[in-house]
Amino acid sequence: MADVSSTVNSVVSGIISLIKGLIVFFIFANILYPTGMDPILGLTELVNSFIDGGLAGLLALLIFVSFL
Repeated sequence: MADVSSTVNSVVSGIISLIKGLIVFFIFANILYPTGMDPILGLTELVNSFIDGGLAGLLALLIFVSFL
């Protein structure tokens, strides 16, 4: 029974890791290419969103940094 539990736990951990990786990938892809192929515009919009966000921007920045 312990073997089945550890197998299920490892499968669930793998799925969660995959989902986290996809989320981070799509966030970075959206930052680099928000309106096409202009990475400078994407980075500028990212910085402006943190600056204009106030407390929510600070929290978003902390979450963003935690992914790194």
